[in-house]
Amino acid sequence: MPSSERHSFRFAKASLVFILSFILDAELHAVYDLVPLHSLEYSDSKIVRVREEVKYNLQVSVSNLEQKNLMPLRFLSYKVGKQDTFFKIMARTGMDLDTLSSVNQLASPQDIYPGMELLIPNMRGVYDSEETSSDDSSRRKVASRFRISPKFLYYDDQRKSWFVPGRGLPKEEKNFFYGLVFSDPLAEEGRISSKYGKRKDPFTKKDTFHGGIDLAAEEGTPVYASADGIVSFSGTKGGYGSLIVLKHSLGYETKYGHLSKLMVDPGTKVKKGQLIGKVGMTGRATGFHLHFEVLRNSLRQRPVFHGHV
Repeated sequence: MPSSERHSFRFAKASLVFILSFILDAELHAVYDLVPLHSLEYSDSKIVRVREEVKYNLQVSVSNLEQKNLMPLRFLSYKVGKQDTFFKIMARTGMDLDTLSSVNQLASPQDIYPGMELLIPNMRGVYDSEETSSDDSSRRKVASRFRISPKFLYYDDQRKSWFVPGRGLPKEEKNFFYGLVFSDPLAEEGRISSKYGKRKDPFTKKDTFHGGIDLAAEEGTPVYASADGIVSFSGTKGGYGSLIVLKHSLGYETKYGHLSKLMVDPGTKVKKGQLIGKVGMTGRATGFHLHFEVLRNSLRQRPVFHGHV
């Protein structure tokens, strides 16, 4: 190799080592770079890079290698395509179920849809759902709960919560994600008359987004709490008519609309399967049915439930 080429090679190598050392020594800041990811092909340079960073960060965080530092947490933005599934995106980006669902606040794998913008981080991990403060006391609490070195924790200023690298969702949150928490509020006495998502409004005949599901049933059919919770609202509210809202853990809520009878008061603690009201057609309704919604952190989610207790 000519001396000039050897010199260029050594210079490039030294520059790479310097840049890598700078990255690894940097503190973890709340950075939303949001680099657009246009392809899930393994040949795509962005896919190659994010998978390499995920692998490196996972090795450091899972092994608790305190003598090493994580590469700074950054996010890519990917627009879901028509042929994409949750599990395809997960596999191609080097993610796991817990990371994708926690970062994007998904309630189930069915929550993604074409055109949806997903955040893809360069490390596996989850957001802590308990501590919202950025102080050292909160850092120590999160580190102790997840059994990880405090130095690896990343405080996200936008989410106001801690990102915990290399760790998974608690059992309770996984149960929500797999649809094991909510039960059928009509105990299988109704039929789905309108699904979640785009539909033609029955009044205006225009395309609109339906933020829940409608369960058609006879007037007076019992309505049960879909999960343990606290009644946050019981009264009349606009197009919902007579409405009950239950607050659950981890930022979840359920709404029960168009009721003919309200049987619980605000502030009441209810158990899963407890009678809370009866089917009606109050408010903006064309027939007797229950309008049922699931929300997390005020964002509507696709209702998923199994059977009834």
